[in-house]
Formats: sequence, C-alpha cells, structure tokens
Amino acid sequence: MSLQAYFPQIEPLETFQWAQVGWQVEADTLVLTLRNLARRNALSPTLLNELAYGLTWAESQPAIRFVRLRAEGEVFCAGADLQAFAGQTDPNSTVPLAAQPIVLHTFFPLLTRPLVAEVTGDVLAGGLLLITGATFVVAAKGVRFSLPEVRRGLFPFQVLKALSEFMPPRVALAWCLLGESRSAEELLPWGLVTHLVETPQEVYAAGDKLIERLREGAPLAQQRGLAAYHRLAQLSHEELYAELLRLVQTEDFQEGLRAFKEKRPPQWKGK
Repeated sequence: MSLQAYFPQIEPLETFQWAQVGWQVEADTLVLTLRNLARRNALSPTLLNELAYGLTWAESQPAIRFVRLRAEGEVFCAGADLQAFAGQTDPNSTVPLAAQPIVLHTFFPLLTRPLVAEVTGDVLAGGLLLITGATFVVAAKGVRFSLPEVRRGLFPFQVLKALSEFMPPRVALAWCLLGESRSAEELLPWGLVTHLVETPQEVYAAGDKLIERLREGAPLAQQRGLAAYHRLAQLSHEELYAELLRLVQTEDFQEGLRAFKEKRPPQWKGK
C-alpha cells in the first residue's frame, strides 16, 4: 500500500480550510500543529484526516525533507475522540476525505520524511500512536504518558502492538493492564522518547537543533533508509544490499564523495 491509496489527488495545502490541524511551511520543513483544544487534541475523524492529508502532501513534495508535529494546549493528545467517532466530521474542514480508513499504526510506516514529534504536553491513550509513529520524539521531563483505558472499561489494543515494537511485550502489557502513567524520562531508555529537555519551553529549540543535524545528511539516503526501517522484518540481507547499490548510483552519493575529498559541506540535490 502507498499513501496515494488514501489521497489519490493532492492539491496545495492552502486550497482548503483547516479546522483542527494548523500547518506552516518553513523552508524544507512542514510544521503540523494539533488544534482541537476543546477536546484536548483528541484524535477525532477530522483531526486524523487533516493530519494524514498534511503528511501525504509532505511526501509528495520533493522540496519538503522533514515534518515537525506539535500541539497547542497543555495536552499534546488525549487519545481517540470516542464521542466524535459516533458523529460526523467537522463541517468547517474542507480538506478532502481519505479514500479509506486511517489507521495510524499502518499509516506512519508509509512515510519516508523524518517526523519529529515535539511534545510539550501530556499524551494519553491512543495519543501514544503519534509517539510510536514518529521518527524522533523531543519531550520535556515533566510530560506524562498515560494509558488509562482499563480504568474506563476499554483496552488499548493498537497501542499495545505499537509499544511492543519498542519494549518487551510483557512490559508493554503490564503498562496497559495497570493503566499507569509514565514520565518522559522513563520512556527514554526504550527509545519512545529520543531527546529529553528540562522544560516545555526548550522543546522547539531542541527540535531546531535536531533538524539542523538532519540537514547534514543526504535526503535520498535518509528517505530510503526510513522506508527500509519500516520493512526490516520482511527484507533479506540481499535486498538491503540491493538498496545500497541503488544509492551508489545517485547524484547525492557522488556529491558526498566529492565533498569529503574537498573537505567542504555537501550540496545535496535529492537526486
């Protein structure tokens, strides 16, 4: 499956009215901001659809190398908006509807642009899928990650599967069964949080530094590496070697060699 299966036709972001996700293009980066404050940025059908469209647009633009995901308010994401799922999408959004249901755990692996989640507020329940789906997670120490579903008569099935790709399944299961809350510091050893800062005010600055470091790498190498990462379990060593040989044929590889010999920063073309 590809992202085109969700949105066969992609038009500029400014073509539409956005209701629950804000967007901004900064050079080679698309910044997406969750803005469903009335529902604590819960994953409503509209928010999911707008988020998915923004990510798909980024994938279709050669000039866009990175995506930064942010959220307004004290809660980064409160999980699934169960009330909204029983109703209609937000009439204020004119973003095209996806051609098929958006399941985050299968949608995120289709992305090849590094996705940096900049977490300045708490993450609850299904909101953890945004964390497991990101390439990097920059979070403040005071941020809490909670799975309260069992205390509401539910169980985080999808989150359990996603967490099990980062930590031992029994550790993930215990978290889900106990309905516990964990700190950003506790999640750092598992790679669920990749960059830890002291305060929420430092998160975006840390994201800036991370993007600058990522820019030093070749776009095609990063994108194809991400694509391979999401399929590692299915790829053989022979297939991975073939991927390496394809990168050897790119202009970026030749530019990387020249830049190394000439002791200068490379000028990447993404070709």
